[in-house]
Order: sequence, then structure tokens, then C-alpha cells
Amino acid sequence: MASTKLPIIGYACASHLGESLSNPSGPRGATGQFGPPTLQLDSTRLQLPYYSLDDEFDDPDRTERILFEVIEKALQRSQLSPAEISRTGLFIGSSSYDLRDSEIDYRQKLEAGDQSAVPMPFTGYNRLGESICRKFSIDSEPFNINSACTSSANALLLAQSMVQQGFYEHALVVGIELYNETTLNGFAGMQLIAEQRVAPFDKTRDGIILGESCSAVIISRQSTGSASLMLRGGGSCFDPYSITTSNPDGSTIAQTLENALRDTGTERSDVVAIKTHGTATYMNDISESQGILTAFPEQTPPITAIKPYVGHTLGACGTLELILFAEALEQGYIPKTPNFETSDPELSLTPLHEDLDATDGVYLLNYFGFGGSNTVLVVEKV
Repeated sequence: MASTKLPIIGYACASHLGESLSNPSGPRGATGQFGPPTLQLDSTRLQLPYYSLDDEFDDPDRTERILFEVIEKALQRSQLSPAEISRTGLFIGSSSYDLRDSEIDYRQKLEAGDQSAVPMPFTGYNRLGESICRKFSIDSEPFNINSACTSSANALLLAQSMVQQGFYEHALVVGIELYNETTLNGFAGMQLIAEQRVAPFDKTRDGIILGESCSAVIISRQSTGSASLMLRGGGSCFDPYSITTSNPDGSTIAQTLENALRDTGTERSDVVAIKTHGTATYMNDISESQGILTAFPEQTPPITAIKPYVGHTLGACGTLELILFAEALEQGYIPKTPNFETSDPELSLTPLHEDLDATDGVYLLNYFGFGGSNTVLVVEKV
């Protein structure tokens, strides 16, 4: 049975490009290669490209400052009353939560000669949720989801289910992934970081570039009348093939796409375009292209990718890429994929070279993560 679609009544985000892919400082309409500046990690002295929000990484108040600014903006746009906000469900998706706060505390204690210093002094996922509830007078207990790169996408699906079942009238879904050296060193150690740019589905692709973001999406059982994007639902599927990549035959990704279509009552012919996960690693792009071709054997919808614009924001990419894609649709276009130059004959799939006019209809948003977590969101532009 198809799920009931819910209006998205408010959203906000902080990313390398702000809230829009058509930011004047961004790559839309320009030519050439696009990538972030390089930063140097204090702990290992590695120099890595990184899509950052700012350079205030050592500010102990940075996490809450960014988090609260984004949520405040999303709540204002939703036009929910204080009473409605107090009864709103809170769902958070992240793979690192406030890990940077732990790194800062640990380093400060080491520098002060404090023998009680431990590497991860702040444990548990609930710290951010409790801070949000206090700040915005939300009475509900927060739900915290960590399923790697699908975290905030899965948080959206859980929130939708809870709203549909009547537990909440409204749900606030937060995706957050801020700079921390533990994650950056980990991906560098796996040799997954690209040298200069993210080029999904390009023959010369050489890996991901990480980024940071904070984003918030508010869904509701009732529309305020101004919602132009509906969350129809989605589908999930777990892949036991590998901890770090999907099955290269694309079978699990195809199954996830088919689950999303079936569970939302969507026909293949209804799909206008697909926002891919598009990490630009060799194996991930093979798996995703095979999955899309298997799920759409007759005619493949246009595909695009967001990560060349803002980097891979890991657990936050579910809500962030939804917002950036929604903003593009609102402005009347489906965004192209920057950095794509050369088709890969192994993929049989080519992303958009140029922006396309956006039409009303259904769009699929792919998210695939470490640990075999695969999720596809289905949204509708109305």
C-alpha cells in the first residue's frame, strides 16, 4: 500500500554553498573544474581538500551555534506556533554528532597536562537532541539515527512514519555533520579522498571529498498551502556484500529503488529524474549505475549528483541534498553535474551536462552508506 505523502512546510541548511546551488560563488553556469580549498589537519598534518562552512573549527560553541541558527530559520519558515513546536517530534541523523566537541576537550586537557584526559569524553547520541529540546521548548524525546551516509534520510522516513501513525502532527528532522579530524583521518586512511574535485560517473573519477553541513526539514500532516514539495516516502534495503561498498552487480540498489517505487505507489514512468548518491569512487559508481539500469530497464530517467557542489556530508547528506535539490526545483531547474567530462564505458550511464527545466512530478533521491544501508527517498514537486 502506498504511503500518504506529507508536505514539507519548512527547511533550512548551512553548506559550503549556502542554501542554493545557484549561489553566485558556486559553480552554476561557470566552466572548468570545481573543488574546495585545502586544509591541514592538526593531528596528522595531512593536507586534504574539504568543503567547510568556515574556519572556526576550534570554537567550542560552534556546533550549537550552527545547529540553532539552522533550526531557528526552518521553524520560522514553517510558521508553526510555539504550542505546535512544543509537540513536534525531533529526529536527528548523523554519523558523528558532536564528535568535534570531544576532540577539542581532549586536546585542551592534554595541553593542560590533565591526566584524566580521554579521547572521547562526550559519549551518547542524546546530547544534541537534549540541547535542541531545551533551546526550542520541544517536549518530545529525540530520536537519534546513525546509519552512516543514510542517517538523515532514514531519519526522514522514520519521522514520516511516526507522523502518519498519529504520534505527531509535525516532525523536525535534522541532519548534521560538522568538521572533525577523526572522520577525515579515517577516510584518508582508506585512500578514498580525491585529489582536487568530485567527478561522479566520470571515467577519471578518483574519489570523494568530504564536506560539512547542518540542515533541518519540517514535515506536517497538514499543508499550510504554500508547500511546493511533498515527501511521498521511500524504500530501504540492506546489503551484506561489504562494509564499505554495495554489490557491484547493483542488485541491492535496484531492490531499494523498486521498494521505494512500490511503497509509494509510483510508476517508473512517473519519475522525472534521479538525484544519485554519486560519491565518485570507482566501485560505488559502478554499483549505483548498475542498480539504476536494472530498476529502469526500458528508459532511464535523467540523473544528476549534488556532491560536486558541497562534498560528501555523510550522515547529513539526506536532508542537505534534499534541500538543495528542492531549491533548484523551486527555481525551475534540475541541476547539472559539475566536473563531468568523459563518459565511462563501464557504466553505460551519463549524468546531466547542463541544467534541465524542472517539471511537476516525482523525483527519486538515492543514499547509500557504509554497513550496507541503502535508502531512496521519493519526493513530488507540485
